Amino acid sequence: MTRTRKTRNQRSEAASSSIAGSNVDAPSIGDRIRFMRKQRGMTLDQLAETASLTKSYLSKIERGISVPSIATALKVAGSFEMSVGQLLGEEQSDESLCVVRRSERKPFMREGSASGYNYEMVAAPKRFKTMEPFIMRPPFEFEIDQFFEHVGEEFIFVLSGTIQFELPNRQVVLKAGDAIYFDSHLPHRSRSLGKKLAETLVVVAK
Repeated sequence: MTRTRKTRNQRSEAASSSIAGSNVDAPSIGDRIRFMRKQRGMTLDQLAETASLTKSYLSKIERGISVPSIATALKVAGSFEMSVGQLLGEEQSDESLCVVRRSERKPFMREGSASGYNYEMVAAPKRFKTMEPFIMRPPFEFEIDQFFEHVGEEFIFVLSGTIQFELPNRQVVLKAGDAIYFDSHLPHRSRSLGKKLAETLVVVAK
């Protein structure tokens, strides 16, 4: 099956429609991005350049029209030299130990978003870290024809179910207990296979 690879900005913008019925408060995310941008004396053009995103897309996020994907959040947080947890306004600690109970996980993107992914942050309270771990539940179908890419490296471990991990010219099926490690600048995406939504542990290293 042949797909046309989209540009970096098109891939980032495609996952951006507002989430109906989501637990993510899009305006608060946008408000925080706007506040931190202005606090640093940055224009939308400057943030767009440092985050490799478009000005129009960032404007939509700040106005609450769009919800950023994980890849976008990583880029914006990197531009501000902070973690995604800080970007979302999580209370954070400088302690060397971070314990997060199941009930304390921070939802980021929920089922029903434009990209269809369901994410929970599992180390948001840790202020200084070189990894961003998430629980990810990929959708059954690719709701939009897009791939994700960002700086760093990524590790995916399948906790339950089966997923199809896909690059523009390669597909890999991973079952519970399987894992994959890759350079996250490679355009990538994944989806659940079978009758039950898969659950994976995703760790992004900066």
